[in-house]
Amino acid sequence: MTQKQVQEIFSAVSKKYDFFLNLVTLRKIDQWQRDLLDMLPYEGNRLDVGTGTGEVLLKSQNKGLRVGIDLSLEMLKIARSKCKACKFLVADAENMPFKDRSFSSISLSLVYRHLLNRKAFLKEAKRVLKDNGHMALLDINKFFITPLLIFLMKYPLKPLGLLLFGSDKWAFFIHSLENSLSTEEVKRELEEEGFYVVEVQKRLLGVVYLILAKKA
Repeated sequence: MTQKQVQEIFSAVSKKYDFFLNLVTLRKIDQWQRDLLDMLPYEGNRLDVGTGTGEVLLKSQNKGLRVGIDLSLEMLKIARSKCKACKFLVADAENMPFKDRSFSSISLSLVYRHLLNRKAFLKEAKRVLKDNGHMALLDINKFFITPLLIFLMKYPLKPLGLLLFGSDKWAFFIHSLENSLSTEEVKRELEEEGFYVVEVQKRLLGVVYLILAKKA
């Protein structure tokens, strides 16, 4: 999978993405994203990585700039229509167009497992974060229930997935779920790149994790 392929997939599903997320999370995604933001300090500039349709920044109440980056211009068109006060850029999370120490906080909602080079991203995140800056991640946890979720997507939910996205795009989301990481794996990757894990929370019987990390 290349960045261009990822960009094309998310551009193709952009108009149906919010509906899909609400459906598969039983309409809990809104609260999870609010919980994610509650983990972060209110002061300073905030960067939302893989911002998609802009839902996280739309909910953000931080007192500084609200900046979102994504590979998909089609996603960002929707984001810009939602949050006029936010700044959205087509940019690569692994090579961000920002000066060192530009942001006090970074958020990622259902993005981390999609990153093609997480190590490169974490180095960039550390670079653009201010000293003692925070990063919060919301994503799918890999544990004993994960095979059940994959089964649901491959079989009971497949007709809906094909109807909404088509076979190639639906296969991508199944594959991304298969590549999800456990909280221990995420913690290890963060710590290896100079972050200190402050807090780990779980939702939906452990299916979803929220992790708060601080730049060491």
